[in-house]
Amino acid sequence: MPVYNVESYLQTCLNSVIDQQTKYSYRTIIIDDGSTDKSTKIIEKFSRNASVLIIKQKNRGLSVARNVGLDCVDARYVLFVDSDDILADGAVEILLDKAFENDADIVEGGFDTFKDGKIVSQTKRIAGLSTVSSLSGFPWGKVIRAIYFKNLSFPAGYLFEDAIFSLILYQMVQTVYTLNEQTYKYRLNQKGLNLNSKQTPNRVDSFWVTIQILSELDKFGIEPSESLYTSLLQQVGMNFKRTFQLKPRAIQYACFRILTDIVNKKFGDYLVACLEIALR
Repeated sequence: MPVYNVESYLQTCLNSVIDQQTKYSYRTIIIDDGSTDKSTKIIEKFSRNASVLIIKQKNRGLSVARNVGLDCVDARYVLFVDSDDILADGAVEILLDKAFENDADIVEGGFDTFKDGKIVSQTKRIAGLSTVSSLSGFPWGKVIRAIYFKNLSFPAGYLFEDAIFSLILYQMVQTVYTLNEQTYKYRLNQKGLNLNSKQTPNRVDSFWVTIQILSELDKFGIEPSESLYTSLLQQVGMNFKRTFQLKPRAIQYACFRILTDIVNKKFGDYLVACLEIALR
């Protein structure tokens, strides 16, 4: 759990994670990413809890904080929680039950989106074995087999680092299970990174992250496939939307053109083969 200046929500979040009732043993890894508010004092209340590991560092950003936490993981599964959100009661128990019962790589439940204490929307899942297309692209709210992060890390220095899930992680996993229970509560926080960056130049990070991820596909042995191509097209669409309000408009056009050229080079042979099969 990376923490940076979330004093208003942190106590509630930590209580929801640390007070889980479960037969499983688990450790909560908290990375204080250079907080300048009262977040550090709130975290220190848990310093004597043997199941809590607290790491303090200078502010280096969300990706680096997550990577530092992953380096400390010694478990079969990992669960990400954002420090302004809430883990539902019993989430650890039910997620891990299904993970072990099905030898699953990822188990995800539904989640509630809330603001000012009121639920504004609910995302539901269908219980049973599923595919990665049914998963959200967010890191939080799911248990993931930890071995996948042995060589996989979040791109440092960028926003929209979550793209590694759909473009890399989801291309490697084999068994996915979804639950019809709501296991996570996502807070609409106007001070959050993504909502707070809608009209800033950092929106172009969505483009740079995609480029970096595409350059690493070979490293993970990920070959062109329908799943990867579909995910990539969705990512290109999101990049376009995220850069829509940037000025001058040439920025958006340049990002789109460069990325589509890379996609064509990466998937050209694959698409031609698919077309030949379709025309037979």
